[in-house]
Parts: sequence; structure tokens; C-alpha cells
Amino acid sequence: MKSYLISIAGNIAAGKSTLTKALEKRTGGKIVSFLERVDYVKKNGYLQKYYEAVSAYDRLKGTKLSGRDRSGFLEVKEAAEYWGYKIQETYFLSRLLDLGVLSELLREGQSVAQDRSIYEDQIFTKNSNNYEYITDEDYRKYLDLFKLVMKNKPTPDLIIYLESDVAALKSRIVGRSRGEESELASPGNTYLSNLNDLYRPWIMKCGFPYLIIDTEAVDFRTKDGLEQVVADIVRTVPGTEKLF
Repeated sequence: MKSYLISIAGNIAAGKSTLTKALEKRTGGKIVSFLERVDYVKKNGYLQKYYEAVSAYDRLKGTKLSGRDRSGFLEVKEAAEYWGYKIQETYFLSRLLDLGVLSELLREGQSVAQDRSIYEDQIFTKNSNNYEYITDEDYRKYLDLFKLVMKNKPTPDLIIYLESDVAALKSRIVGRSRGEESELASPGNTYLSNLNDLYRPWIMKCGFPYLIIDTEAVDFRTKDGLEQVVADIVRTVPGTEKLF
């Protein structure tokens, strides 16, 4: 049987892991869930340090500086740039290793539902460059590296983009109580909104078959909602009906 790679894409707290696991259960293992491995990032506190650094920089943007404030401003900006590149470099390498494991599963005939693909790295890195968390020079290095290492790598048969309003994302972040994400849910924080602005054009230009699922309209935690997603997958990717 042909194997299929289905990548679940979306903003932080969009429901990617939930749908990935639901598809594995719905197919009785014909599709296996492959969750993003972020243990190293969390264990070393990288994610929390990144969110804190870029949020601190965002709060200083547009403020007036006196002579004594300049060195402090530069320290905050340099911290944002350091962690901006560090987090993307770490995630990219981790996802590249994941891609090697995925390649083996696909070669063995195993279909996979993946929680966030390496292609979404482009969204987060572009956002970091847009808001000065990554320098232009480092961004160009990243683009060159991405183009180089992604040659002949497996590509998704389908990307399912889980679209969510920012208010819903923040509510879910509060509900799941992950300490490193708490800053993102604060009222004035625009990080999730900035990512949302990039996701829609990215999915429409990605070059792969895709679905857009409105997570406020389709609750795939329910049987009816999941069956709607399954019907959309089968309609979009010929041959996947054998998986369900």
C-alpha cells in the first residue's frame, strides 16, 4: 500500500497534536501520529527564554530613549536577536532529524500524520526577521541552508492548516497552562497575531495539496467534526480512502 505523509499545520495551540492523535485512532494505526519532539528545547528552557526576550524587546519598541537608556535598549535587542536565531536553529535541526525518521517510516509503507512540518519553520523565521528577532544576515543564512538541505527530502501529500482566531488561541494557551507560553496569552502580546498574518498566504503558496480547517467551526474532538475532516482528506488526496 502506498504511504502518505499528512502534515498538520497551524499556530501555537491550534490543535495540531489533538488532530494528529485523532487520525491515528480513527485509522486503527494505518496512519501513525508523529509528534514534534521538543523535549530538548523545553528541558534547557530555550522556549521560555525566547518568548521572554522577544516580548521584552516588543515592549521597548517605539518608546523614547534618553542617553542613559540606549545601552539597556541594545542589550534587550541583542538578547532578542540571540534567542531568535538560537530557537530557530534548534528547532530546524530537530525537525531535520525528525524528517530522517519520517523518511524511514514512509519507505516502509507506513503512512504518517505529522504535528508541524519542517516547512512551517519558514513562517516562524520570517516572523522573527520581520520583527527584528533575527538579523537580515542570519535570515539569509537560514534561507540558504533551508534550500540546501531540503533537496530530495519527502514532501507532504497533504497539509491541513488549522486556522484559529487569536482570542481562541490565547484561551487555549491559558487552559493548557504551559508556563513557557504564558507571556503569549497576555492582552497586549501580538506574537500569535503576527504569525496568523503569515500563515494564510504561506499555505496558499506552499505548492502542496492543502486543506484549511476553521477550528472554531469544526470541532474534530467530536465524532462528527472528525468525520468532516476525514471526508475532506479523502476528497483532496485520491487513494487515502483505503486508510479510513
